[in-house]
Amino acid sequence: MAKTVSKRPQPESPPVSERRRAGLVQRDERGNASLSWRDAPADEQRKALEILGGPLAIKTDDSFDPYARGGKAGAKPRTSARTDLRKLSEHIKKMRELEARKRAEKDGQDED
Repeated sequence: MAKTVSKRPQPESPPVSERRRAGLVQRDERGNASLSWRDAPADEQRKALEILGGPLAIKTDDSFDPYARGGKAGAKPRTSARTDLRKLSEHIKKMRELEARKRAEKDGQDED
């Protein structure tokens, strides 16, 4: 005699996109965090996440732009570098003149 096996209808599982999952942060012996997922019961209450303090607004004058070059907007450019280069150029000219005089004096002494 053959036994008949009755198949019970399996409860339909929700599609993957509608599956309720809950994550739990766990730490190992070194203190590294990892997230373990588990299926959440259908009757479990979830905490509602909300932003406190009203609507968000972006303040462009207070935000930080790491790619921006230069100082603040409207700041005057530094002119001291140009002045310093002019002084350096004058110094180099004076040094060349001094070296030329020394060479001329040395050449004049060698001829004596």
